[in-house]
Amino acid sequence: MIAEFGHFALVLALGIALVQSLVPFVGARRGDPRLMAVAAPAALTQFLLVGIAFAALVHAYVVSDFSVQTVVENSNSAMPLLYKITGVWGNHEGSMLLWVLILALYGALVAAFGRNLPEKLKALVLAVQGWIASAFLLFILTTSNPFLRVAMPPLEGQDLNPVLQDIGLAIHPPLLYLGYVGCSISFAFALAALIDGRLDAAWARWARPWTLAAWVFLTLGIAMGSYWAYYELGWGGFWFWDPVENASLMPWLAATALLHSAVVMEKRDALKIWTVLLAILAFSLSLVGTFLVRSGVLTSVHAFASDPTRGVFILAILVIFIGGALTLFAARAGTLTPGGVFAPISREGALVLNNIFLSAALATVVIGTLYPLALSALTGDAISVGPPFYALTFVPLVVPLLRRGGVMASDPAMGCPELAPLKLPDGVAEGRYHLYRRPA
Repeated sequence: MIAEFGHFALVLALGIALVQSLVPFVGARRGDPRLMAVAAPAALTQFLLVGIAFAALVHAYVVSDFSVQTVVENSNSAMPLLYKITGVWGNHEGSMLLWVLILALYGALVAAFGRNLPEKLKALVLAVQGWIASAFLLFILTTSNPFLRVAMPPLEGQDLNPVLQDIGLAIHPPLLYLGYVGCSISFAFALAALIDGRLDAAWARWARPWTLAAWVFLTLGIAMGSYWAYYELGWGGFWFWDPVENASLMPWLAATALLHSAVVMEKRDALKIWTVLLAILAFSLSLVGTFLVRSGVLTSVHAFASDPTRGVFILAILVIFIGGALTLFAARAGTLTPGGVFAPISREGALVLNNIFLSAALATVVIGTLYPLALSALTGDAISVGPPFYALTFVPLVVPLLRRGGVMASDPAMGCPELAPLKLPDGVAEGRYHLYRRPA
């Protein structure tokens, strides 16, 4: 009965997500505050319903309800409680439900704590979140229902993969999803700005904290996954350049570049077009990672599913959201004002240079990850891109990004009040450009 209750909550969540995706959008286009006001309660209600569904699935695992198919395939009654709970997202269906739960969580946080946002922008951001939630809730209900029943329930389940019976499963996927899905907020802010036609320094100030939160979680998730792979899989290193590992690195690089460009936009009202493009790219690469893991195009220890129906559905989501976002960007980019300017030799200039290296490094990872797949699909030839390729292309690009001791170049004539002069050793001449260190 509880499993059916969870399934019904997901159906209701889909209905609420559709309302959230349409009503506030219409209200924003018409300037109707009553319709725009629907966005916040819809986002909060959607989070509540998805949370109920997730709790129902956790209950099925904890009580070892072997009438639920995913419980049969990924748990047994003798497992420790921790692994019963982590087994909820140790499979495709449960992990997708966690994905949507975190998506709904971010929407609820914007609804609850985005009081400083303009009403129109907030309505559009939550409407875009509603579009994404509707697509993935429909995907779960039609192809990946975690509440499917077994006609003849067995007395015991099939156990969880031994590799997944580790504390890493309790930490790594939730952190990674908080980063992956967190990029959707930056994506929603970018589309909302393009739809509304308003893109300025204030927009960067509103969007940057959400981007930073997603970047922090994604960083922690990647670090935890690297450590887990090191001691569990015995690969002999923290990073093996597995394509699914790269799927998490790509949005991280894009989000890192986005954070740097958002600082320039906030301080100088510059790099508007580039910042919006990075916001779209970061979440687009998160969707690409979701496709790689769940479509069956890759054979990897990280891959969840090999059902082509699911792959086609996720590919359709990719085409709609990435294609639609880039089309909107192309249509609106020409209408955006150039914004402020800054000296090439300045803090902002250094951040732009940083962005160039990050973008080039991202391009090498994208090519190394997707080129073998494209070649196999077009010609049937199979090639492998491994550590030697990345050692020759990626590593030289990230070495210039490394800094020692927080020391950076600065022009004192331009004024950097947040930086304190660094005392130079005896015998070192002072020139126009000095070394500065951030105060502790």
